[in-house]
Amino acid sequence: MKNDDTHTTIASGISLSGELSAAEDVTIHGRIDGRISVPDHAVTITKSGNVKATRIVARSVIVSGTVDANILAGERIHLLPGTSVRGHLSAPSIVLVDGAVFNGTVDPDHTETAMHVARYRERRGG
Repeated sequence: MKNDDTHTTIASGISLSGELSAAEDVTIHGRIDGRISVPDHAVTITKSGNVKATRIVARSVIVSGTVDANILAGERIHLLPGTSVRGHLSAPSIVLVDGAVFNGTVDPDHTETAMHVARYRERRGG
């Protein structure tokens, strides 16, 4: 039986470098440098979270902190007030709430194809 309450939390005192892959939702309070790949789950980056990644791939991404990355989400990207995001956003639904700072590009049209490619690369280990 699948437990939908499984969740990984990167605490505020933690700093990771490399690739983060998970088969559950991920909340980031700390710092991550590298790549994040959880294509079937959610990623939440809190106010204390700081992510510098080549790419974030997830079902949905909610950002309250600082992100320098290209974000690909199968469902939605939500940038909350106080957020600072730089990169390319690709998702069918992208919400920028008043007070969010965003510098980059947006492409809602090719998300489905990009998610298929990301899942294929995840399975192949690349």
